[in-house]
Amino acid sequence: MDYFFEVCAVASPLNQLPDSSCGGGPGSVPVYNCLVILVRDSQTGRVSGRVANLAGISGEASSERDLLFLLTRRFREQLQLCVREGRAISWVDPAEVPGPGEQQRFIPIHL
Repeated sequence: MDYFFEVCAVASPLNQLPDSSCGGGPGSVPVYNCLVILVRDSQTGRVSGRVANLAGISGEASSERDLLFLLTRRFREQLQLCVREGRAISWVDPAEVPGPGEQQRFIPIHL
């Protein structure tokens, strides 16, 4: 039986300090919440998923670590592109919630 697995990421800016907390350093770095929902295929052992709050980001890997690396890299690249081009980030709202058999992960993403 084939399974379709999804990863869902929810992003919103975290609170940021106006300047470096150590004083004298540069301002704070933008940080975004990334909520990832993933599932492992019990037959193949592969982990699959997608980013639900930024359309078009999905992937599959042999391990959870590899999948999270892939998805967070794509997530960061898309955010950086929007910032660089001065475009608003098109968040999907409301965020999806884990379905049966899915697991959730939270990842802070620094630009």
